[in-house]
Amino acid sequence: MSFAHAWIANFLMGFSFYMLIPTLPFYLSHQFQAGKTMIGVILSAYIIAALLIRPFSGYMVDSFSRKLVYILSYFFFVGAYLGYIVAASILFILILRFFHGLTWGVCATAGNTLAIDIMPHSRRGEGLGYFGLSNNLAMAIGPMVGLFLFDNNNFNWIFYSALLTGVIGLLFAMSIKAPPKLPMISQPLSLDRFVLIKGIPVGINLMFIAVSYGMILSFAAVYGREIGVKGTGIFFTLMSCGIAASRIFAGKLVDKGKIHTVASMGILTLVISFGFFSLWPAGPVYMITAFFIGIGFGIIFPSFQTIFINLAPHAKRGTANATYLTSFDIGVGIGMLVSGRVAESFNLSVAFLIATGLLIIALLNYIKFTAGFYQKYKLDEK
Repeated sequence: MSFAHAWIANFLMGFSFYMLIPTLPFYLSHQFQAGKTMIGVILSAYIIAALLIRPFSGYMVDSFSRKLVYILSYFFFVGAYLGYIVAASILFILILRFFHGLTWGVCATAGNTLAIDIMPHSRRGEGLGYFGLSNNLAMAIGPMVGLFLFDNNNFNWIFYSALLTGVIGLLFAMSIKAPPKLPMISQPLSLDRFVLIKGIPVGINLMFIAVSYGMILSFAAVYGREIGVKGTGIFFTLMSCGIAASRIFAGKLVDKGKIHTVASMGILTLVISFGFFSLWPAGPVYMITAFFIGIGFGIIFPSFQTIFINLAPHAKRGTANATYLTSFDIGVGIGMLVSGRVAESFNLSVAFLIATGLLIIALLNYIKFTAGFYQKYKLDEK
């Protein structure tokens, strides 16, 4: 039951988050006449803030009550939506996005770690896959609802809906029965208390992949409208369907020891999909590649998170999760900034082509280095 409540709480938090992702560029453009570069800066401020707080969030989750950290951060995450309703300047939005990112950074780390504590070790890959479905469904429904509200109402409807959804999610989070946390062995403060040192090489690999995710989240809807696609919210639905479909088999294959095959195939799927997406700007290709991009990300996320968790002892799961999410956030933030800048200098097709090149680098690095590194340093702790 606690896993179900954690799943619902995570879904509702993600739903409120994803409603804003595709609609904020339009909001900033319409309300404040912001250009693509400024939009990229404001969107990435959220990720930069989450990135800055991640190492400390891992320390908090490992040092204090994980549920308490989760509830407090969730509360401030939800409260931040009130700020969007009263925002009167682009500077206020920038500061608000930064604060919102801080709360997200702590909340996501604590929520993921709580969920992992609930899962049995033997089914961790599968459990992470199913838990990830909460994000996938949020990604499928959130942007679609957000774009629908944008097309039919004013922007405050989006913010009120996000606020209400977040409050309900907070209630579910409060009902989670957290398992007892193993005490952390007393040790002096060091970098390894905030960052999983062994996870850094893997994190660099993940960062190259996450750049493409940041580009898709922030500018897929804008790109679709530029090439004449109607109903761009369907893109996120198809992408999420692909992620959900991959979760059915990816997590189980990870638990059976095929983690490297799964991860490599996931990155290769993204390389091919982003190649078509960037070089063939047509409606049918836009929609078809959405599904396969989803499959690629759906395979990669549980695979890489399992790698990070298996590199850390139980008492440092929070730190491992924080390092995983930090690497992800760096890539997403870079993707948001680069795509906005490149779009103004060239176009979004060029931005997505750059993402394709980075994915090729990520695939080669995983095959040549990351797979062997993991086999050397992974732990068998339950």
